[in-house]
Amino acid sequence: MAEPLLATAEAVPIEDIAIATPVPVVEGVVFPGMGEFAASPVHDKYEVLGDDLQVLHLKLSPAEVITTEPGTMAYMDPALKGGADFGNCPARCISGNPPIMATYTNGGEGDAVIGVTSNTPAKIIPLELDGAVTYQCKSGSFVASQGDVKLNFDLDCDPSTACCGGQGCVRQTVTGTGVAFLGAMGTIMVKTLSDGERIDVDTYSAIAWDKNVTLGIALAGGPCAACCGGEGLFNTTLTGPGTVYLQSMSVEKFRASIKQAAIAQGLGAAGAPPSGQEMER
Repeated sequence: MAEPLLATAEAVPIEDIAIATPVPVVEGVVFPGMGEFAASPVHDKYEVLGDDLQVLHLKLSPAEVITTEPGTMAYMDPALKGGADFGNCPARCISGNPPIMATYTNGGEGDAVIGVTSNTPAKIIPLELDGAVTYQCKSGSFVASQGDVKLNFDLDCDPSTACCGGQGCVRQTVTGTGVAFLGAMGTIMVKTLSDGERIDVDTYSAIAWDKNVTLGIALAGGPCAACCGGEGLFNTTLTGPGTVYLQSMSVEKFRASIKQAAIAQGLGAAGAPPSGQEMER
């Protein structure tokens, strides 16, 4: 049998993944405890490359299987074989993900590598899980997982946060053992909140937070601020203890900016330019 093109010398089993390592951040100065998430943590089984629109390299041992969102494979070793995972379809749908996930299995005799990219413009956030930690995440943020990671959902039965907290009444959760990889846009900021410490964020900025963190809402200001401040009536609050991940640009803001640009150009919501309007080249 031919050796995989990207094979390396020695296989590293998934159970050897270093779990619960400190979150790599570049510490800020003005806002104590708030730091920029580091671009690529050093790891034996994966690496994150690029400054933005990042690529995730996953190394698979022989017979190892990984799970990804459909359509995220950019390139891979020919020893890897694609498949589909139909398990837990209802939970995936409810949490904002495709019901069927793609799988890739290493059928070779040595290690093999796959390059994965998010289906939306995104940076990659690795969440290392040890079986005791559960993260709540923005719906649809899941990109891939390595190890025994379970993608599920959590219900928010509080009408105030469900309607005004920016995350809806159903939130995606990731738990298990291994590494879950999320996609987020812009600059990724990280803050570890102490017990009772609170931070107010834009309703679409929260991308992931420890399940011990309490999500709530607070008024964005008075009537003038609510109508003209651009944040709406409420901001989202996150109260510790636990770690929170924030994004500087959300998919919702990105779509809104594209729509506004299209309207400003007289193109409407979609479609070709009006008859007689020439394309600038």
